[in-house]
Amino acid sequence: MDLNINAHLGCLGTFQERYVPGGYFDPIEFEEALKIMSDIKYLDGIDVWYPGHPLIDQPDKLKKKIAEYGLKIADIGPEIWSDRKYKYGGLTSVDKKIRKEAIEVVKHSMDLAVELEANSVLLWPAHDGFDYVFQADYGMAWDLLIESLEEIGEHNPKVRVALEYKQKDPRAKSYIEDIGKAMFLIKLLKAQNIGAALDMGHALMAGERMAESLVLMDKYDKLYQIHLNENYRDSDPDLLFGTINFWETLELFYWLGKINYRGWLNIDTVCPRNDREKMLSLAVKLIKDYERMANKLLEHRDFIDGNLKNHNFVDNMGLIREVLFE
Repeated sequence: MDLNINAHLGCLGTFQERYVPGGYFDPIEFEEALKIMSDIKYLDGIDVWYPGHPLIDQPDKLKKKIAEYGLKIADIGPEIWSDRKYKYGGLTSVDKKIRKEAIEVVKHSMDLAVELEANSVLLWPAHDGFDYVFQADYGMAWDLLIESLEEIGEHNPKVRVALEYKQKDPRAKSYIEDIGKAMFLIKLLKAQNIGAALDMGHALMAGERMAESLVLMDKYDKLYQIHLNENYRDSDPDLLFGTINFWETLELFYWLGKINYRGWLNIDTVCPRNDREKMLSLAVKLIKDYERMANKLLEHRDFIDGNLKNHNFVDNMGLIREVLFE
């Protein structure tokens, strides 16, 4: 197992907070950020977004600039959350004009994905949800969601679109809040190019077993993206990957090897207070650490998998302890 690692400019951003709107750092210029990323061993890709990303309106120039630093464009994300017009949703907005505008942003991102040779498009329906009881027409919202996704999928069936589910934030409740709703929705669609993104922090916050969610997406060929970050299962602060949920992360990486994952691992963290460059470099090192540990366990996969079939936890943990800690 030799995994592909990418990151986005937000990892080196100022990250504004509710109480410190300007953040704790000054912005890093685009080319300086590319230089930082290119100097980190094993970091090979970058995520971009539309609109707003540097040079995104000049895709040829953007592609060339990123290549100059030895990086590849991994994925692209339509940015349909920062404009106040989306406060009551984008894909499920009852305002046809707003809904159309959100869909067009996604469609254009799909076109850019082709030009930039990106692996997939990340679609996070951030404001599509509700905050209170007696606030949302759930049935109508679900119908609009399906209608919007069908139109997006039909725009270019060759471009893979990864739905990013999330339990909450920025809304108190999201319509697509967990792996169950995400996969149910995807299976309802006629469009075959709509899949899912496994965001580690979102899965943790939803009380999921990350490895189980990974396997379910892969089983139905809908695993389009993986995002790596951490939390304490109560919110999604995008903390440094690999630093909190050790055993579940190790199991996730074991299954990455078992399914022979060949896509990108997206470092999706923010660093509002500590050294941004050191944090990004450490995230990459920790990914490679988990990869090495998983590779050691994969050498014993017949033993481990045999015990999985019999629910033999004790012998598996005994072996894992011996392989990793003795």
